[in-house]
This record gives sequence, C-alpha cells and structure tokens, in this order.
Amino acid sequence: MDAIDVSRFASRRFASPLAAARAMAPTVILDLDGTLINTEQLVDEICTAVVLEIAPRLSPSVVHDALERVRGMRPLEASRALCASLELSTLERVTGEALLERTSPLLDARWREVRLMPGARRLLEHLRARGVPFGLATSTPATYLKEKMRGHEDVLAMMDCVVTGCMVNRGKPDPEIFVAASAKLGAEASACVVLEDTPVGCEAARRAGCKTIAIPSIRDRKCFEAWSDVVLHSLYDLELEKFGLPAFDDWLPVGDGSADRVLPVPTIEMRGPVVKGFGRGSTQLGIPTANLDIVPLKHQVDSLAPGIYLGFASIRGETHKMVMSIGWNPYFDNSKKTIEPWLLHEFESDFYGEELSLVVVGYIRPEADFTTLEALVERIHRDAEVARVVLEREPFVGKRQMLMP
Repeated sequence: MDAIDVSRFASRRFASPLAAARAMAPTVILDLDGTLINTEQLVDEICTAVVLEIAPRLSPSVVHDALERVRGMRPLEASRALCASLELSTLERVTGEALLERTSPLLDARWREVRLMPGARRLLEHLRARGVPFGLATSTPATYLKEKMRGHEDVLAMMDCVVTGCMVNRGKPDPEIFVAASAKLGAEASACVVLEDTPVGCEAARRAGCKTIAIPSIRDRKCFEAWSDVVLHSLYDLELEKFGLPAFDDWLPVGDGSADRVLPVPTIEMRGPVVKGFGRGSTQLGIPTANLDIVPLKHQVDSLAPGIYLGFASIRGETHKMVMSIGWNPYFDNSKKTIEPWLLHEFESDFYGEELSLVVVGYIRPEADFTTLEALVERIHRDAEVARVVLEREPFVGKRQMLMP
C-alpha cells in the first residue's frame, strides 16, 4: 500500500507582522475517526469478531466496552491496551502486535465502506469559504490514511496541514500531536479549537492548551466533561461563534415568533415495513409512532446524526408530514438505536407490517434527556408544530413530490 504524501500539507507561512496576528486567529484542528469519518462501527465489528474467535470465553458486550476504552489511541497502542484489558496476553498468549496483524488486513479490505460523519462536509466547506485555517490530527498512521480516505480524497485536499500518528513520538492522550498540528498551522495552541470524539483525544487537546469540543462516539458523555469546553451530540450542533469562529448561516428560522430553527440536510429516503416498537408511544406519550427496523436501513441511518428530524411519510397511498427520532431516546435510555417517525395525521387503525416510505429533509434538534415525561411530551408536540409550519415552505415543501406516485 502506498503511503500518503503528508509533506505537501506544509503549513501556510506569513511574513511578520502578519504572522503574530495569524498565530492568534481562531484555527480549527480536527480528529479523523469518529469525528470526520464513521469508522467506529466497522472497527468494532471486525475487532469484536477477531477477539471472540481468539477468546470465545468473552461476551460481545465485554469486548465492546473494552474497545470504547481504547478509542483514539494509535492502532498498535490500542491493540496492546485491548489485549491487556481483556487478558488476551496472559490467557490466550496473544500480543497486541499479533492482534493488529489479524485485524489490519480485514479493515484494509473494507475501508471503502467508510462514510463521512453527518455534517462533516458542511463544516469543512463552511470553514474553507470563511478563510478559517484547519488541519487534521489523527492517530491513524500515514500508511493507513490513504486507504481510509479513498473516496474522500477531496476532504484531505482541503486540509492546511495533516499530522498522523507516525509523525509524533507519543500518541493521545499525550498532547504532542496537537502541539505539532498547531505549529504547522502557524497558530498558538490557545487559538486552536479542537474537535474530538474520544476522551483520550480531548485530554490530549486540553493538555496542549487548545479549546476542546467533544462530539462523543461512546455512550458515556460524562467522561468528556473534565477535558472539554462543551460536549455536543453531533457536528450539526456546532455553534462556532462561541469560539470566535464564523457562525453557520444555513439554519432557517421557523418564523412563528419562537427561537426554534431548522437545518436543511441532504435528503435521505427510507422504506420498510412498520414494526412493533416498545409500545410506549401511544400508551405513555400519547404519540403513536410507526417504527422501522434499523438493521436493513443502516446505510441511510449512518448518514444522519442521532436527533430529531422532519420530512414526509407515505403509507396507504397518502403522504403526510412527519417528525422522526433517530437514536437512543435518552429519557428511556434505549439499549439500541431506533427509528421512530410520528406521522402528523389521525389514522383509524394501526398499520403494522405495511410498507412505509420516508423522506428526511431537515434537522430540528439533538436528543435530550428530559427531567420529566411531561417535558418530553411537550417538546415532541412542539417539534410537530415546527414541522407543520416549515414543511409548507421551501426548500422543504417540494420534497413531498418524492413520495408521490
């Protein structure tokens, strides 16, 4: 495999006196895995399969928990830590090097499946259009980076610098990689805003003196708080202006006197039979949802961050407005991700097993862990009102035609 040529990502240099001003201008440093590209599920799938083949004594949940603890580390360090955590080194006599040797070719064969994280391209294009310098600081070695980014070469081409795991002596949580990235960008670390998805990455950024935005790729959000200025749900929820960066200008106000707004997102179509959910939509919330099986829709779901969306739904030959939740529903603490659309129409009977078609066109808000059931119900009804209003307007209303025969 050819290594990517990182030498071409030299930092931009400005002659004094502009250099000093540039050094203090807001600059962005981005992690790769779990922040810009969605590799975590693929890594978990392959590493879990290999580990369980080596050690059938373990359960998938135990392996998953161990994998979450090593996220953000360089591959060999992660493999060694995983072996130690699961006692593979002592009980199965498997080293980190041997584990990496088994998983690497399996991952190399499937990196082409990797997609950009929801909102990643929007962020990068916004920063580039506003003249904000940004670079990549990834634990991925240069030899793997080219394969990981195959199909997303234009994303790498946007970067003002790239620092890989093999370019530093110590991996995250050591701050070296972010110190190196800020130097290549010609910026003081204190002027850099880092986007990270792992606790070790956030720790490294904070220790380097950078401002840190956590967008967790693991369920435990509390472990990020000590090392982050803010913990978000997705790239959609970035408020760059709070960090001295140009604000996004693509949010659309609802226009009903409220502070609510909607973000247009790339249109996603879904289709499948309605399945039984947890049975709490009608009974506990008074909100009948029409759940879809998430397994056959993985490709579409990976294109959407967890949160609340709006769009249109078609069933029994009729199309209706809808709001939809994708995620784990923090109030109920689901153990698995769900797709729960609420069709804004009164039906005389349920439609389990019937084919439901959806088109998702806008993002309303992230999931939230409401303190009371009443607050949750009130917010869901407000989401529905937002959908009723904005789906009557462009750029949304025309998307209704996508579901009509």
